[in-house]
Amino acid sequence: MGKRLPLGLQDFRKIIENDFKYIDKTDYIYRMVNTPGAYFLSRPRRFGKSITVAVLQELYSGSKELFKGLWIEDKWDWSRKHPVIRISFTSIGFQSLGLTAALDQELNNQAKAFGLSLENEGNAG
Repeated sequence: MGKRLPLGLQDFRKIIENDFKYIDKTDYIYRMVNTPGAYFLSRPRRFGKSITVAVLQELYSGSKELFKGLWIEDKWDWSRKHPVIRISFTSIGFQSLGLTAALDQELNNQAKAFGLSLENEGNAG
């Protein structure tokens, strides 16, 4: 029996660590990050936007072990790591807190994860 399909999974790490089927698109991602410009990922729902962002997060975090056997494994500079701020608007509680308060809370949570504290420099309202 082959690998299982990652139905409903949007976490690249979980897909790789749990040996789900993953279609390697790292060559496209490599070209994207090495071509200047801004990108708008306009694909239909359930078409891989979240997985693409999760792959980018793991690349920039230097998670080399997740890319073993994938196209990008020997092409990425794994010695360079960059902090990644990833915000999922579906899970920050903006409907109950309001968008500004939810973003403030999430940014503070992310800053703590990196060992940082944020200071307000003015009123954004």
